[in-house]
Amino acid sequence: MTKIEIDHFDGDLPIDNLSDSNNYDLKYLDACDLNYANFFEKFMLRNLPCIIRNITSSWQCTNNWIKNEKINIEYLIDHYGDVDAPVADCDAITFNAHCKINMKVKEYMQYLQSCERDKLLYLKDWHLRRLRPNDLFYEVPLFFGSDWLNEFATDRGEDDFMFVYIGPTKSWTPLHADVYNSYSWSVNVVGQKKWTLFPPGEEEKLKDSLGNLPVMFHPEKFPGVKFLEIVQDGGDALFVPSGWHHQVVNLLDTISINHNWVNACNIENVWSSLQQCLSSVEYEIRDLKDSPEYISQCQVILKSLFGMDFSNFLIFLSYIGNKRITQLRKENSKGFNNIELGQNHIMFDLKTLHKVMNLIQNHPIFSYNCISPDIESDFIKIKKSISMIL
Repeated sequence: MTKIEIDHFDGDLPIDNLSDSNNYDLKYLDACDLNYANFFEKFMLRNLPCIIRNITSSWQCTNNWIKNEKINIEYLIDHYGDVDAPVADCDAITFNAHCKINMKVKEYMQYLQSCERDKLLYLKDWHLRRLRPNDLFYEVPLFFGSDWLNEFATDRGEDDFMFVYIGPTKSWTPLHADVYNSYSWSVNVVGQKKWTLFPPGEEEKLKDSLGNLPVMFHPEKFPGVKFLEIVQDGGDALFVPSGWHHQVVNLLDTISINHNWVNACNIENVWSSLQQCLSSVEYEIRDLKDSPEYISQCQVILKSLFGMDFSNFLIFLSYIGNKRITQLRKENSKGFNNIELGQNHIMFDLKTLHKVMNLIQNHPIFSYNCISPDIESDFIKIKKSISMIL
C-alpha cells in the first residue's frame, strides 16, 4: 500500500490561499523529481495549474493502446469492441453542450479509422474503469491520490468521476467549469491537446447580457481577458484547479484519462459554489417563496443544476469524516485506490472538515427542516467526534 503524507500545518488552514492573480506562469514538472508534499503545498493549496510530465511510463495502456505513436485501433476493437460508450457530436450543440448518443466501441473505432467523416464525433465521459474493474490499464498518479469524490463513490458502489476520452483531430470540449467546482486531472495517453484556462473570475468578462458564457472562447473577441494556453503532449498530466473555466481542442487523434476530484484543499470552494447555486435557485423561483413546497423545490432544482443537494453534501462530508476517524485510530488505513494517508494528512482532512461543518451548521438552511433527522443526527455526531479529536 502506497502512503502519502504532508508537512504539519499549524494555526489557520491555508485553504483560503486562492490563486495569485499576478502569477499565472504555468509550471512544467517531472514526475520523477516531484514528491506529493511539494505538489500539495505549491499547487493544490494555492489552486494553481501545472503540467506533470512522464506520468504514463508504467501504464499498461501505454503499451497496448499505442501503435507507431498513434491510437492502436485494432487493440481497442479486440478488447472493448462490444462495449457501449457515450459519443458526442461536436457539430450539434444544445444548451452549450454537445448532443450525445451511445455507440459500440468497435463502431466508433471504425469511424475513427475512416478517411471520410461526415461528422465530428468525440467519445467522452466513458466509465471504462467501472465497466472493467480488473483491467488495470492505468494507475492513478500518486499526486492525485487524495480524492474524496472517487473514494466516496467507489466505497459505496455509486457513479464515479473517472473517464476515458477518445477524439479525432479538431474534436473539442466547450468552455465550462468542472462539476461541483472540483479539481480535475487529465493525462494524455497518446496524442495532443490544446487547453485554454481562465483564472477564477475571468469568466465573468466573457458572459453576455443574460449571464451566458460563449460555447468557445476566441481571444480576438475578448481583449483584456487573462487566460493560459497550454499544449499537452502524450504522457503529460494537466492539473486543472478548482473554479478555473477551460476549453479543450484535440490537435491530434488523442486518448486521455480524466478524473474529477475533491479533497481538503478545495472542499470549501465546493461548499461556496453549492451556496451560490442555491442562492441563484432561490432567486429564480422567489415568486413561490410563500408556498409550502418552496424549500423542498429549491433542493430539487439545486440537485438538478449542481449535481447534489444539501442533504447529499452532508452525507458526503459525514462519510469522509467518519472514515478519517477510523483511519486515525488505525481501524482502517485504506483510502482511495489503496492509498494510505499519513497522520498529518488525516488531521488536515479532519480540521478542514470541521471548519466546513461549522459553516454549514451556521447556514440558515440547516434550520429549514429540509434534511432528514437521520442525516442531521449523523452529521452532528461526526462533527462532535471530530471536535473531540481536535
